[in-house]
Amino acid sequence: MVPAGRVLSRRFTGYESWTNLGGRDLCQVCVWGYRYTPLRAEAHVVTREPDSIRRAPPAVLREVLSGPVGARCAVVIPLRPGRKHVLPEAHWGVVTVDDVHLSWSRADSERLAAMVRLRADGFTEAMLAAAAPEYRIMNRCGGDRWATLLTDWRALETWRQADPWFHVGLRTSRGDREGGS
Repeated sequence: MVPAGRVLSRRFTGYESWTNLGGRDLCQVCVWGYRYTPLRAEAHVVTREPDSIRRAPPAVLREVLSGPVGARCAVVIPLRPGRKHVLPEAHWGVVTVDDVHLSWSRADSERLAAMVRLRADGFTEAMLAAAAPEYRIMNRCGGDRWATLLTDWRALETWRQADPWFHVGLRTSRGDREGGS
């Protein structure tokens, strides 16, 4: 066991949730969870049966979030990489972001699929945050696709008003070359 004060400073971003930092000890796995820098910078998926933790670039996130997150899975996504210790706060069956645990439903999976389609059509992250789709992109896609594009656009309205879900969607819908694992 390692005294928590040797691992975490009083400026630790989750310090307020620790009632007695000086009197707590951490196991070696917990020490790794707080010290291993990629856990604060990159998304990860933790599973039971098989027991695993793996880095989750956007393609892996899209696969895992294509349906509800099951009780044997935990997804961690640092939305502001490097600023929060997200993995130690993870819970089974949810998506954990900086300070929030998000349920992930079938409807969220459908919204994510709509966002992925819109990104593939050329809509940028900034464009997706707007109330209406940009005409120049719509025009480039062709009039025969407008009904589908507008349906996908409307599907994201709920997320535009739900900040963490929208940002999880943006991070997950990126191409793997865009970064933001």
